[in-house]
Amino acid sequence: MFKTFADWFQTSTKYAEDKNDFSHELAELVTALMVEAAAADGNIGAAETQLISDCVSSQFNLADDEMKQILDYALDAAENRIELHSLISRLRNKSVYEERIGVMEMVWMVVLADGRLDKIERQLMRRLAGLLFVSDVDSGLAAQNARDRLGLAG
Repeated sequence: MFKTFADWFQTSTKYAEDKNDFSHELAELVTALMVEAAAADGNIGAAETQLISDCVSSQFNLADDEMKQILDYALDAAENRIELHSLISRLRNKSVYEERIGVMEMVWMVVLADGRLDKIERQLMRRLAGLLFVSDVDSGLAAQNARDRLGLAG
């Protein structure tokens, strides 16, 4: 299991001057990416939005009202987003490798939340790993960790 993002920020000197702003921006990026993953099968269910909210708020130590604002914005933006590259590029450039593995695990949790992985979700995760420069092995381990956290059989 990965550390919380808050733990990474406390030990990282890379973003020491703007940890709060950076943490908030990273929470927004991760939430947006998780919403996109949830929408990959054409439907974002209440269980998926609750999972996103719970996962992101715990990883970034967000208050309920702050998480609701971030999630609402991500859901609204998802309706108008025509590409993911800029979102993923910003996330990749603002995080270290271990954080990106954690992001992969969180996104895996969203796509696996319904207990199945369809072709579009599988393709999205393969593409996401490549765009975040996460190895296939680490993406596979993140998927297994997500299954374990969700209580799904491997």
